[in-house]
Amino acid sequence: MKKIVLLLLVSFLLVSCWPTTDNGEFPQQEYKPVIIARAALESSIAFQNSQPIIKAGKIYIKDDLMFINDVNKGFHVYDYTDPNKPVRLHFIKAPGATDLAIKGNTLYINQAVDLVTATFNPATKKFTVTNRNRYVFPQKQAPNGSNAYTKENEIIIDWTLIK
Repeated sequence: MKKIVLLLLVSFLLVSCWPTTDNGEFPQQEYKPVIIARAALESSIAFQNSQPIIKAGKIYIKDDLMFINDVNKGFHVYDYTDPNKPVRLHFIKAPGATDLAIKGNTLYINQAVDLVTATFNPATKKFTVTNRNRYVFPQKQAPNGSNAYTKENEIIIDWTLIK
């Protein structure tokens, strides 16, 4: 019983020391949307030379290739023939991209509000966007759950922390 009371007391003390605003609410981080025009989004996917990962997301393995999402930036492509020594090959720039599915040589990319279909030929290293379904997904929310209003044909591809 003494242990329970002691645990409750320590818990209460920790919570009472938690930072709050003047009105007693917990401070909220504020974010600003990164917005691009619809036309810019649709021409933004590009097959580029490899580059360092900034913010790693999900990982996908397809045959001898490994794809690592760079959250809201695109996908890093690695030669995964030897899992002990992956070799960086390319970067698929896709602003707003957070997810990928692969079937055969077809990639399905969640790019902001759109579902993009592309093909990749590992032998020729050719990457081609073949289809775009617009507005399949809702606009991106900020990490704190807030939303932003956008004008027609404006797309949120990321959020930045306001300091």
